[in-house]
Amino acid sequence: MKQKGFTLIEIIVAIGIFTAVITMALATFLNISNIQRKAGALRAVNDNLNFALELMSREMRSGKNYCFFACSTPDAFGFTNSQNENVVYRLRQNSIERSSNGGISFLRLTSPEIKIDNLEFIFPASLQPRVTIVLNGLVSNPKIGELTLNIQTTISQRKLGQ
Repeated sequence: MKQKGFTLIEIIVAIGIFTAVITMALATFLNISNIQRKAGALRAVNDNLNFALELMSREMRSGKNYCFFACSTPDAFGFTNSQNENVVYRLRQNSIERSSNGGISFLRLTSPEIKIDNLEFIFPASLQPRVTIVLNGLVSNPKIGELTLNIQTTISQRKLGQ
């Protein structure tokens, strides 16, 4: 007489295969979750730097009187914006700062996890006023580790001769 059902060996093999598949699936899920956290942290850092550089670029494009008093150091840049405010951008304590009152009080633009090591404003000689911003730094975040930043952009004034 034949008995229906599984033998002990078949059950042990099935449980072993099931455990291996579940372990691989769980490892994959945890890896994807870790990558997602890192991508979110990197996106936040990128958004912060994009905000700072876009604010600087937008004001510089419509500004005039480039380098009116803040060009005595390579890590500061002053100009008059479209609202006739004397704006100064500078590097202090590893962050980019902005002043809209001619350098009296400054507001920090970059988050504390971004350490800017070098911020240079370069003025090539040309008929069209323009400035090249060179930024070097380091992002230190527990989720993404340490990431080196090297960014360069050139901004030209919209109106010639101002």
